[in-house]
Amino acid sequence: MPNANTLYANTFVDALVAAGIKRFCVSPGSRHTPLALALARHRQHIDISSHLDERSAAFFALGLALGSGEPAALVCTSGTAAANYFPAIIEARQSRLPLILLSADRPHELRGSGANQTIDQLKLFGGYVDFFADAPLPERDPPAIALRQLRSLAARAANIAGRDCGIVHINLPFRKPLEPRADDDMTIDRQPSTRFIPPRASQSSGLPALLNGELRGAPGMIFFGHGSCRNHAERRTLLAWARRLSDCSGYPIFAEFSSNMRSPDTLCAYESLLEAQSLELSHIQVLIRFGAPPLCKAMQDALARADLRAHIYISRAGEWADDRHSLTHHLTLHPAHASADEWQDFADMPSASTAWRDDLLRADRAARRLIADEIARGAFFDGAALHDIAELMPADSLLFAGNSLPVRHLDQFGLVSETPPLAYANRGASGIDGNVSTALGIGASQLGRRLVAVLGDITLLHDMNGLLAIKRCAVPATIVLLNNDGGGIFQRLPARDFEPHFSDYLVTPHGLDFRHAAALHGLDYAPVADRDAFRSAFLASLGQARSTLIEVRSDALADLQRRAQIMTALKAQLDYSKPSSQAT
Repeated sequence: MPNANTLYANTFVDALVAAGIKRFCVSPGSRHTPLALALARHRQHIDISSHLDERSAAFFALGLALGSGEPAALVCTSGTAAANYFPAIIEARQSRLPLILLSADRPHELRGSGANQTIDQLKLFGGYVDFFADAPLPERDPPAIALRQLRSLAARAANIAGRDCGIVHINLPFRKPLEPRADDDMTIDRQPSTRFIPPRASQSSGLPALLNGELRGAPGMIFFGHGSCRNHAERRTLLAWARRLSDCSGYPIFAEFSSNMRSPDTLCAYESLLEAQSLELSHIQVLIRFGAPPLCKAMQDALARADLRAHIYISRAGEWADDRHSLTHHLTLHPAHASADEWQDFADMPSASTAWRDDLLRADRAARRLIADEIARGAFFDGAALHDIAELMPADSLLFAGNSLPVRHLDQFGLVSETPPLAYANRGASGIDGNVSTALGIGASQLGRRLVAVLGDITLLHDMNGLLAIKRCAVPATIVLLNNDGGGIFQRLPARDFEPHFSDYLVTPHGLDFRHAAALHGLDYAPVADRDAFRSAFLASLGQARSTLIEVRSDALADLQRRAQIMTALKAQLDYSKPSSQAT
């Protein structure tokens, strides 16, 4: 195993060069030794110029960028060295010229310690750069994802600088020894980690060319994560595009509830099928993704086990969404611009793919029926409430799912696929703060559509003042409160075995009665204890102009056990396995 610094520096620099960066300006120093030696490995294929001071180096790089129209990269040691880049960075910003700044840094334990030649280099250039990242400290035996992160970081830096004429600053800490060992020989990796395919004026995603070319005939799937589309117009265009892609390729479509892409042609019960071991995805070679990464852990784990030839992410507006750092292709297509016409010249895939997709859809329908039966005859729990909400809400209504358990229950048990309501959630940072106010803001933006917000008790407590907007902003709403007396989602974690600290410091039970909150804000209040009472109260709230708080009292541990019972019953009743035709 090479010196950790050598491994990280070579991995990062190899990826930067593979992404197309050809011009580097280096200044003297010591802490950046791993980077300088990593660059030297590529000296036959790139231009490396040496400069005695960083200010001159930066303006020289600016001239390279101005004259060539391509990004130039700067490499310096730690301390005030990078600060001398600042005048040239300002000029580059004002002139919109692409630069990549690579500053070596002291390891984290020396930051803020008074150690020599150690300053705060984090976001050193403030708003003058378009992208900043503090790279991870090299490890002796890093997990594969750590090295993938370095490669994707380099690819993103090259793309931001090259495509957007942006300025990128990557800060790379190194711990001594900085020099490579005698046996630190590493093969140069010239394969780009991620290919960025720019948006096209013709409204084509660029995906047909990929699937008709190097990926022809490879088994694959399409996954729509949270936020794939946000209104009915986007849903119509993107769904037509996806259906045509699925018909051409045979790829099944998996869709989270809050992707707003569920339909009779998509798989909805995949989390339950995966947990019941009735769905196998290890043979998948092509993954096409929209929206946020998968919400459910079962899907995350299943895709992590797949040996993907291509992981294709199609972004709405150039955003990055790859928590496993495994993207091979990054495309951009706004949902409103998706057109099924781009598949008109696409040659259909072999029929075996379509057969597997159809088998999956049959299994999905069977799973949905079985789950509905289990919910109908078993004990009422939070997941059953989300199942009923999705079933009973009109298609033209608005649904907001609070973070933690509500959005997860909605994804697993909100199995209606014919005309689901538009669903929203604050999944950008996935916090519980401000969920009430966000939901009511959505309702205010589309007055005339009934708003339903499903929230946990801690989430409601965190933003209870937000309920004032119901009267002050005239936003009628049905608030469904899932009150399990604390942070119920933590019952899914191993920490639940560490009592009493688990209850005292993580679950934090409060014992509050929310009828008083309803009265304080002028809401009708409906406490419910069983399914019949819930469905009755929920339907009644949808049909009136007043706002209602429906409180579902539950027990988080009992809910978890009820969910497990449904999965056990599902596993016993389903008999589905991967067709042999797809076991390649």
